[in-house]
Amino acid sequence: MKKKRILALFLAAVSCLSLAVSASAAGTTTRKATDFKDYDRTAWYAEAVSAAVDNGLLYGKSATVIDPNGDMTRAEMAAIINRSFGCYKAADISQYKDVAKSKWYYKDVALAVQMGTYNGRSSSTMAPDAPITRQEAMTVVARALELDYDAYAKTDLSKFSDRDKISNWALPYVRAMVGADYIHGRGKLLAPLDNITRAEFAQIFHNIIGSYITVKGSYDKDIKGSVLIRTDDVELKDLIVDGDLIIGCGAADGKITLDNVTVKGRLLVWGGGIKAIYCNNGTQMPEVVVARVDDAVKVIYDRDSTLAVIDTIKVRITERAKQHKETEVIFYDVSGLREAQKQLNAIVADNQIDITAPAHLYALVGESSVKAEFRNNSKGDTYKVEIRRNKDNALIADAFELAAGKSISTLTLLEALEFGNVDCTVIVTAFRDGKQIGTLNTELTLHTAYLWPKEVQ
Repeated sequence: MKKKRILALFLAAVSCLSLAVSASAAGTTTRKATDFKDYDRTAWYAEAVSAAVDNGLLYGKSATVIDPNGDMTRAEMAAIINRSFGCYKAADISQYKDVAKSKWYYKDVALAVQMGTYNGRSSSTMAPDAPITRQEAMTVVARALELDYDAYAKTDLSKFSDRDKISNWALPYVRAMVGADYIHGRGKLLAPLDNITRAEFAQIFHNIIGSYITVKGSYDKDIKGSVLIRTDDVELKDLIVDGDLIIGCGAADGKITLDNVTVKGRLLVWGGGIKAIYCNNGTQMPEVVVARVDDAVKVIYDRDSTLAVIDTIKVRITERAKQHKETEVIFYDVSGLREAQKQLNAIVADNQIDITAPAHLYALVGESSVKAEFRNNSKGDTYKVEIRRNKDNALIADAFELAAGKSISTLTLLEALEFGNVDCTVIVTAFRDGKQIGTLNTELTLHTAYLWPKEVQ
């Protein structure tokens, strides 16, 4: 099999995250939101927090407290993102003097820095115990989603009366999150400098992600909304993802197979290795971005999938992902197939029988002349036209020839017909330079009556 290597062209990506709390939180036993006494099932956050708890993404601060209105710290948010994506490779964070190795969050901060979702508040401070502001949270999520900041540069924020409070460094991220419909604000406020609550953060992820795949195996049911794959050896087969498909870091160096999958949103690749993410049997999506930062990954399209996307797909490998030289998106070389198809199309067009012929003729009882427009629309071929009665294959009129561009408007029947309808077949034989090049059959009904209205006559 010949393959063509194509590097990235455009950026378009999505992702999803999950919720968890610090190492001091309650155990991971499956719980329901209603198990916590401070959960309000009538509150605006009810559905989002319930979904987060039900899916094991948000844990309680204790056996009875979920603390939906409590502030989230920068360290807690780092842990959430790492766990949601299955991050496992840590960066050197020795420059951050306020992140002690003895703290529960040391590794989580290192993982977040390696992924690229976190920067320090300065070159030497991370402020892990500080509450995270809403604009900081939007920035971290936008980075994890690999949103196209240029595409959202003109997002209209005029409906938010406090838009001028957004820090300049955060503005591209905030615009992207609002433009992607992941952030709706607090009514007419974005409150960018306010701390983000646990419930608000749960709502962000509820807006983004529909389901998670954390168990190896094959899946064949359509998926509503966006989905995150956080393990390897997963096959999606004969299904539609009605949102974005995200391959999380947890896929590591494993194999992911998409077999006849339609992704209506974007494919974002944070995991999967040179064993590859395979797009087979017509798998298609409008956009793909490769963002894996800890090692190389290949995304490979077979012939049918290449043919399905090659003219429309937008692809980008991020700058950090490009540092791994083996990382690439590989499309099947369909240039020969496409050229052959062009030639075939030209042959078909060149040999196409192009004739204007009626589907109905209207004759009067006892008369043999009938209005009938036949036109040869070809540029150089001659057409021989026969009209035969279906029941006995007899001609109802003499066969006639039409030169290129010529037409007739009246047909003389071989015999005057009685009242009724006669089903016929029009047989058109095309000749070029005296040689027959093809035939065309089409249906015609001859209607005979004693009187027809003017529009028929």
